[in-house]
Amino acid sequence: MCHTGAMASPKRTIQHDFFVYVDTVVLTVNPDRSIDPQQRLEVLVMRRPDAPPNKWALPGGAVRDNEKLEDTAIRKVQEETGISLRHRDLHQVGAFGDPDRDDRFRAISIAYVALVPHPGPLEPHAHSVEAAFKPYRQLRDRKNLLEFDHHAIIYAARRLARGMLEDSSVALSFCQPKFTMSELRSVYEAFLQYEVDPANFRRKVEAVDGFVNELGVYADTSSNRGRPPMLYRPGKSRELNPPIRFRRTSQNLQ
Repeated sequence: MCHTGAMASPKRTIQHDFFVYVDTVVLTVNPDRSIDPQQRLEVLVMRRPDAPPNKWALPGGAVRDNEKLEDTAIRKVQEETGISLRHRDLHQVGAFGDPDRDDRFRAISIAYVALVPHPGPLEPHAHSVEAAFKPYRQLRDRKNLLEFDHHAIIYAARRLARGMLEDSSVALSFCQPKFTMSELRSVYEAFLQYEVDPANFRRKVEAVDGFVNELGVYADTSSNRGRPPMLYRPGKSRELNPPIRFRRTSQNLQ
């Protein structure tokens, strides 16, 4: 059979560099009670060797062949900051894939958050010249301190962490084995980024069955006047029923 017309040429496929990354937001609470509650929540960040001056980034990197996403998160946090995480510490925040999020190549990032009460010393040993815990509020308000779209990732990570505190007993991991209601409230205030009415907070906590147990003894506050605060210990409940809910505004959602 004879074809008189020209054959249509196949469409050309344009190849692009495309990478899947994992970035991890490690959150902790500075134990110094003299610090403003809004400054006590801190984020683990690092500086890449080729980063612009005074620019920080979340620990993260490309996923290796045959490597699970959680394994990448644990590996990169260890390499770039010296902090050791466990699989159970990781909670997926979401995917971030705007085309212009990285001007080097197209990169999709899967973000995780980990709440670490006692992080230990920072000892970066690969792909990082420095690691530090920085106040969340400082990073939030000065977006130019962070590379890429990492400011958006930390916003989303804190929102997820806030929900975890409302629905579970994770806040107790930031307290000593025996603690006062004020000390527990300060943990919530760090994640909420605003102060909470003490009486209202106490009512919310005491309404949750099995969340905390009153010890029947008072804290040693001999240096302070007034009635000493009651001591509590963690209860057995891991899921809070009812959950503890706090007001939401456009400001504290960031």
